[in-house]
Amino acid sequence: MKLKKPIWIVTIVIVLAGAAWFFLLRRSGDELARLRNLGPLNVILITVDTLRADRIRCYGYEGVETPTMDMFAARGVRFERCVAQTPLTLPSHTSLLTGTFPTFHGVRDNGGFLVPPQLETMAESFKKAGYDTSAFVASYVLDSKWGLNQGFDTYFDRFDLSKYKTISLGNVQRRGDEVIDETLAWLDQHKAGPFFSWIHLYDPHTPYEPPPPFDTRYSNRPYVGEIAYTDSQLARLWLYLESQGLVENTVLVFTSDHGESLGEHQESTHGFFIYQEGIHVPLIIVTPVEKYRGHTNGSVVTLVDIMPTVLEMAGLPLPDQLQGRSLLPLMTGEKKFEDSFAYAETYYPRFHYGWSELKSVQDRRFKLIIAPDLELYDLDNDPDEMSNLVVSMPQETRRLMEWANSFLEESGQNALEMDYSKMDEESRQKLAALGYIGTFTDASSLQGRRLGDPKEKIVVFNQLSEAKEMGLQGETEEALQLIDRIIADDPDIIDAYFMKGNLYFKDNRFQEALDTFRIVLDKKPDDDFTAINIANSHIRLGQLDEAESFLTDFVRTVPPDSQIYLILGNISYIQREFDEAEKHYLKCIELNPASASAFTALGGIYVITERLDEAKSLLDKALASNPSLPNLHYNFAQLWEAKNDPAAAEKEYRVELENVPHNFRASFNLSRLCRLQNRTDEEQAFLEQTVESNPRFPMPYLYLARIYLNRSENYQEAVDLVLKGIELKPEEKDLPLGYFLLADLYNRLGNQVKSEEFAVKGKELVDKLRSKGQAG
Repeated sequence: MKLKKPIWIVTIVIVLAGAAWFFLLRRSGDELARLRNLGPLNVILITVDTLRADRIRCYGYEGVETPTMDMFAARGVRFERCVAQTPLTLPSHTSLLTGTFPTFHGVRDNGGFLVPPQLETMAESFKKAGYDTSAFVASYVLDSKWGLNQGFDTYFDRFDLSKYKTISLGNVQRRGDEVIDETLAWLDQHKAGPFFSWIHLYDPHTPYEPPPPFDTRYSNRPYVGEIAYTDSQLARLWLYLESQGLVENTVLVFTSDHGESLGEHQESTHGFFIYQEGIHVPLIIVTPVEKYRGHTNGSVVTLVDIMPTVLEMAGLPLPDQLQGRSLLPLMTGEKKFEDSFAYAETYYPRFHYGWSELKSVQDRRFKLIIAPDLELYDLDNDPDEMSNLVVSMPQETRRLMEWANSFLEESGQNALEMDYSKMDEESRQKLAALGYIGTFTDASSLQGRRLGDPKEKIVVFNQLSEAKEMGLQGETEEALQLIDRIIADDPDIIDAYFMKGNLYFKDNRFQEALDTFRIVLDKKPDDDFTAINIANSHIRLGQLDEAESFLTDFVRTVPPDSQIYLILGNISYIQREFDEAEKHYLKCIELNPASASAFTALGGIYVITERLDEAKSLLDKALASNPSLPNLHYNFAQLWEAKNDPAAAEKEYRVELENVPHNFRASFNLSRLCRLQNRTDEEQAFLEQTVESNPRFPMPYLYLARIYLNRSENYQEAVDLVLKGIELKPEEKDLPLGYFLLADLYNRLGNQVKSEEFAVKGKELVDKLRSKGQAG
């Protein structure tokens, strides 16, 4: 969507200057056109997460070695004043990759939003032009499930939350060397081009843990150490491009999604405020064009400008949606945008705490932050934003406020809205457990109220962040005490209750978790994500009937939600009420025809009920949608076992464990398949993995003891294993194995009394089971 000219351009336009501008643009584009005539230009987009501009040497910081980034600046055009549209990873990348503002694309936070499929991403523009497209992302915040994978042939994410013992959305990540390894492998297969590749590096994000030698070289400044490490990985990429002769036909764009506060304005990281340390980011464009080398431009530009710039350089058509403008006229360093304005926002304080959102507009000198108490800063004379000039400069305040109001109205026309039904239920349930989506404060409850000013709430925010970190470090009691103090001061912070409920849940204090989540539901009665956590608490308490009753009542009060029916189906499945489970899963599919979770679960039921062809059809659908979904390959394995194909079953169990290493049933079933083929060492390894994944599951203890017995070794350890397994209360049909193992083991230990005792117990139980028709 194009914005109207008054928003971007001063009222008086000097015609002569415009003509000179056109001539410059035409002249500067000639060299690019000549290059394109030799073949399409490749494009590499690099985004380094959480990289503030003023911590790079080529941006004036002398306390770090960044030779690769500095080389980019020497070979390209460095923009001094690039502003990110929000200090949050997903919405900022959405602006960058779609050329639209958050006011239009609607992605306002990490985790709780999906990129609208109606938007044309940069990757889709290149794909339509015949390019090979790829993305390599380093954080779960950018997992393909959020929608930024639109248009990418390859999207390297492969994040699995089940691999993490303690998780928050931001700490599921991978190091830069792994991202670059994957990138180079892909480039090696596609270097003939043309290609568009997006490389996302996450290392400067918390936790700051640079690897050697950067950890010791920057021991007192680990954030800077992460930047230096990132630069070393970019050097690997550049060396590859040079060695393959790709530098001369490739455009490289280097930037960041947002900065990092590092304690300034009392904010330790990012997302809460929109001061410059959080939104001033580097932007360097490197091209094969000689006249575009070594220039610096001081115009205020934005991440939204990158997509139209890159598409114009590649000679591709510009989608109508674009709200940025091409920076190509600025690339020689001879011109500036005299009418430059930049917009930024953060809705994080509002969505999570019920405080006011923040919005800002800035030109080359002044910046207005729109908050309950306005803030105006002179960035030339007060770059640290310490002196609020609202009172002393009312005319400047009014000017920027008028521009902001005009921009918000214009850029938000025909804005897109969020549709959660497109998100798979598995992802939504994980987000609810993480405290995302469901914690968004009810907007209706804030109507007519003066919302808290974030700068007055920063101490509380820091306390919540501290409590969250305590929880991740296992300091549950300390975290709970701090949250209680926060709630006492501000009882309207739903995130505090959610965090408290999650802490109880992770600590296996399910009743207290249930009580806390009910408080959240009282504050927001229609929140289905809170209902998910209430139901899960009931389930973990063994209160399946209560969970079912609660959800059945809840579903009558809210619009139909596929997630609720998925959980109802899971409850019926646990109760082995397969007909009821089938009804719920089919309702889930009716509401969300693309539900991979429901396909997987229903396919599992059809395996159990021996409807094998229907099962395979459903599992194939799930596979096409989400090949790493938990239990998908487990159910495939069960299907192949039912079809008497143990080799295919084993393969699927192994894939399941690759995707979900803690799936104890997969590892246990693999031990059984190995046992049937006399592969005892492998059987033992899978049994030990099962114990590690689920120490409360009794059966692996019995079979480990059986291995020791058959090897005539470790008899006493084997006895202890059997007794542990029996203590964990296996199903009655499995108890005879334990008794007979003890009988044999005590016999070998020379304790005939106990041997006879357990032999009798085993025989009596077998007779009992036979009389009930249950003996195997």
